[in-house]
Amino acid sequence: MSAERVAVVGAGLMGSQIGCEYALGGHTVVWIVRDPERASARVEQALSLALEHGLAEAPAVAAARMRMDYGTEGELDLIVESLPESLELKAAVLGELCARHPQAILATNTSSIAISSLGEAAGVAERIVGTHYWNPPLLMPLVEVVAGDRTRVELRERVAALLQGIGKRPVILDHEVPGLLWNRLQLAVLREALWLVEHGVATPQAIDEVMRDGLARRWRLTGPFETVGLGGAPTFDAIAENLFPVLSDARAGSGFAAHVPGDPQLLAALRERRDEALAAELRDERATEPRDERVPYIDRSI
Repeated sequence: MSAERVAVVGAGLMGSQIGCEYALGGHTVVWIVRDPERASARVEQALSLALEHGLAEAPAVAAARMRMDYGTEGELDLIVESLPESLELKAAVLGELCARHPQAILATNTSSIAISSLGEAAGVAERIVGTHYWNPPLLMPLVEVVAGDRTRVELRERVAALLQGIGKRPVILDHEVPGLLWNRLQLAVLREALWLVEHGVATPQAIDEVMRDGLARRWRLTGPFETVGLGGAPTFDAIAENLFPVLSDARAGSGFAAHVPGDPQLLAALRERRDEALAAELRDERATEPRDERVPYIDRSI
């Protein structure tokens, strides 16, 4: 894959790491931000994360810095959007930028706004692709890739190839759906977890333990459908017949704030433990799976 000139719009936690991955992957990155000084600090934090966890060596980080620019657009091949989740904000910023670069593909990191709606609002319905990363992007290898209703299919494939080239594993969706895959699954579990807490069935700590050391421990090795295959579809059909009617269908609860850890030191320790474990797994994966042999997982189920 040839080097591209990539604009990254927004350099928050997500955008800063996404842009660094493109720069580390050999592409020129133009940061389009309101506050270049603040953005530069976040970018340095992202590069330090890659160095700290052995995902990039010092010479590669130095070379990545040389491929970064703040504000000088030039001719762009790809525009990566990572702005707050507001259709109006995204459309206003991206509409103007995309109009100046009519050949550039727009890759949006939104997970809750319809790709097609954003494409229409920004005037780029035929050249918008959803690329949904997971936090923290540098340590999570998968990226959901989906086209809008009017997006040219070949652009979706081109973006998937670009992602492969920088070491990501694109999960290609054939149809757009609110929340895509990750957030639909995540929010379905969170809705049930919140219902269980609010109805006094279990504490948040007990639910975290069951998910972290139970379901997640097993699902890490076999996904939900593979697990059903191992346990037997008739068994799971019987369980579903009993449980599906009584699972939570709540539209909203009292909210998560009362049930999540609030101690900054505890959260910092959790983040450190998470990042170290994710980085170790990613290093092992990259060491045993050559980049040029990765094949995107094509999802045909929705």
